[in-house]
Amino acid sequence: MFLLRVTMVAAIVLICVLFSLSSAQESCEGRCGASLDQTLPCQCNGHCITYGDCCDDYQHVCVEATCSGRCNAGLDSSKPCQCNTACVSHGDCCPDYDSLCAGGDAGKETLSSVADQLWNLDVNRVSVTDYDVSYQGQVSSSNTGDSAAGPFFRYVNEAIFSRPTFSRLIPLLDNYNPNIGESESLTSAQWAEINSFLDEVLATSVMQKAYNYLLNEGKTTGTADFRDLLKELWFNLYPRSSSGPIDSSGFEHVVVGEYKNGVSGFHNWVQFYQEEKTNTIDYKGYVSRSNPEIVGAQFTWNGHRKSKGSFFVASSPEFDMAIYSICALMHPNAVCSFTMNGHSIRIQTWDVSHKSGAQIASAYPL
Repeated sequence: MFLLRVTMVAAIVLICVLFSLSSAQESCEGRCGASLDQTLPCQCNGHCITYGDCCDDYQHVCVEATCSGRCNAGLDSSKPCQCNTACVSHGDCCPDYDSLCAGGDAGKETLSSVADQLWNLDVNRVSVTDYDVSYQGQVSSSNTGDSAAGPFFRYVNEAIFSRPTFSRLIPLLDNYNPNIGESESLTSAQWAEINSFLDEVLATSVMQKAYNYLLNEGKTTGTADFRDLLKELWFNLYPRSSSGPIDSSGFEHVVVGEYKNGVSGFHNWVQFYQEEKTNTIDYKGYVSRSNPEIVGAQFTWNGHRKSKGSFFVASSPEFDMAIYSICALMHPNAVCSFTMNGHSIRIQTWDVSHKSGAQIASAYPL
């Protein structure tokens, strides 16, 4: 009997140890930015967003441990670290507190102030009377069923698509091959469509505000430079992997979407609506929703699954491009946090890590 008890205790200890090791492997604690390790069940670097294999705590451990957009914010016990003067005495400052916050931003326009202005200037944002959505069932990101019998968009007044920036956006949506790993190129006619879209976007009050803010922040030197900057961020092609073919761009990934063993990118409501119209998207339900209207949708696109694709609903093309560009340039590879129209907003952007210069790998609201 004594021997049996010893054996049972040893077995329990072994199980606990193995469980502890398994749990550690599924966590990003101490692994943020680590290279791909195929022996582990999940990853903890920027590429895991693209490939959909991040550990469950990646966002909290690796992304939220920053003062980006949080300088002088009050205590937030849900965060892994803090960004106000009290954190110095308490020893719980985020690693980038000194570089982002300690110098102070006296006299500078805050990101929240800029976001509010962009929101108020967005005259092309679609009125609530011109669209209707149906959220239906809420699902978890690991859901594999279908909690939505119908489409997400029940109605959109398509007259809005005659507005200049919308009418220049839609022709761009079929210019790309969504298959990651297959070579991409743009014809002279397609570049003409891109330039026409940029002309219209740059003429809006929304993008003029973004330009003035980024000019004051030293992120651009003038109007011609700003146009080139937007083209580089969004439209110049690049390889999605360091050893792969030229197969992607910021616009293709964020607005149009891509796929390889699942959907990657796809964070634009106009594209979602257009694809629902042709029955290439099957909306499965919402993972999250917030205001101003942002949905984290679960869906399949051409048979490829997206566990959560988040996007602003009913925003204009110039608003999306402006706010994502600002976040990508001011807080690259980080969460960009601010308030807008009385609501807390967080936007994640990623840069193309294997290339010099700024090009958007992804951008989306959390």
